[in-house]
Amino acid sequence: MNVYWLVAMIIGNFILQSTIFQYFRVAGILPNTALLIVVTISILYGKKKGVMAGALAGLLQDIFFGKAIGINILIYSSIGYIIGGVENKVFKDNYVTPFLFILTTTIYYHSIYFVFMHFLRQSVNYISILESIVMIEVIYNLIVGIIFYRVMYKKVY
Repeated sequence: MNVYWLVAMIIGNFILQSTIFQYFRVAGILPNTALLIVVTISILYGKKKGVMAGALAGLLQDIFFGKAIGINILIYSSIGYIIGGVENKVFKDNYVTPFLFILTTTIYYHSIYFVFMHFLRQSVNYISILESIVMIEVIYNLIVGIIFYRVMYKKVY
């Protein structure tokens, strides 16, 4: 994958998510399309591109929406690094692989974000967020993520 295409895809996703995708909320929840891109890129292209996609997606979110610079960069980059590290050990043509990665990384993202917000003295009730937001986002991410993965997989292979 060309680096310029990756940057354009991340920036395009950021613009779409902050404008047009706002009209596709389900119960007030949006899918985390930046997370879906990082997971897909990491599975298909490996650790280096996964970390690059994670760092850029995290940087854009931190600059425009974050409470502190670096939290999303760290979370998305770690997701890209971990999934990219096992890229050679998973079956890319099987849809169970992105299903499991999207499921675990959505919960991982919110858990790590909660830990950072706790240390930044932000009052967050994780149990209520887990019940009201994370479970709906997991389902939404899985539906959108499998479709996105299928499209990207067919483009690559």
